[in-house]
Amino acid sequence: MLEREVEYFKMYQTIKELAESQASDVQGTTVGTKYGLQPIQYLKEIVDAAQNQLFFANFCQVIVAPEGVHDVVIPKRSKYQGRSGMSFDTTERIGNDITWTTMDNLSSIIATPSPVLAGYGISNYALRTNAINLLQAARDELSYAIGDRLDQAIAVAIGNATASTSSAAGAQTIFGGDATADSGLTNGDVINTDIVAKAARYLKDTVCRYWSGGSEANSSATKNAWNPTAGEPFVLFIAPAQEEAFKKDSQFVNAAEYGGNQIVQNGEIGQYLGIRIISSVNVEGALGSAIAPDGTTMASGVNMHRCIMMKAKRACAVVWGQQPTIKVFDYPTRDQTRITLVCAYQIKVIHDDAIVWIDVTDT
Repeated sequence: MLEREVEYFKMYQTIKELAESQASDVQGTTVGTKYGLQPIQYLKEIVDAAQNQLFFANFCQVIVAPEGVHDVVIPKRSKYQGRSGMSFDTTERIGNDITWTTMDNLSSIIATPSPVLAGYGISNYALRTNAINLLQAARDELSYAIGDRLDQAIAVAIGNATASTSSAAGAQTIFGGDATADSGLTNGDVINTDIVAKAARYLKDTVCRYWSGGSEANSSATKNAWNPTAGEPFVLFIAPAQEEAFKKDSQFVNAAEYGGNQIVQNGEIGQYLGIRIISSVNVEGALGSAIAPDGTTMASGVNMHRCIMMKAKRACAVVWGQQPTIKVFDYPTRDQTRITLVCAYQIKVIHDDAIVWIDVTDT
């Protein structure tokens, strides 16, 4: 093997390459019988397929590790000690020290970004004989694919946060209708404006609720009292089925706010009660008879999604060890041009109690 090839494979040994692209792979479909005196025009613009736009990353904390760093430690205040956690003296301390409070509400989260790599190997013959700019098409594919992968990974991480328990604050769950688990959802247990208001209250409240044995109860642990701000709003992620439900709900349509001076994010369908609502196909869900996000089995013929309301920038973080880099280089031993995408990241939930899951049916 050539020395150059050896060095290449040392450098990219973890790359899982897509199949090499030859001329036959990118020639398109047959256009029928061709005659020399009947000219054919080949358009050079690609008519794109649909793209899943990026939604979740806009509302996460983004941390970029400097070169040479393997792990990133994110300091975390579990919650402010407040009036109940602070030791206050209410009499003059003559001859006695102040009663000292132990600062035991600080901890940390460790993120270890791991590599994610992909690429195309395109024959130079295909590049020379194709009407399309294949390198640009490859760049577009890689850029979109990593963004879609990241967004879906964030949705799964938030959907799999640690749930609240009888003694620990965590993500809280609201079910559609009178269900007490995903397995109890029936068609008609759809999202509505009352559920949105309830989820916002759950985020704002210090009382943390959990489910046990089909009943909802209050945890002995208090949670953070989250409040929306301009830079860190409450945001509700829903699937297209829930978007349809809202658009058929006159109460939502009449009260939802659209536009305004702030930037409208991808998929944003409006604001309700000050909560930014984003429609995304990356929201977790389950079809009838499948395992649902809470681990139970859905009833036959009942489809659902786990919508997410969260406090932006506080619920989740994207930690980059290396931000996405695309390189194009010649590979003469195979008469190819190769294009690679290299990055490294990890998704971490920071505050579980900044998340409320809303498990509802699609119809």
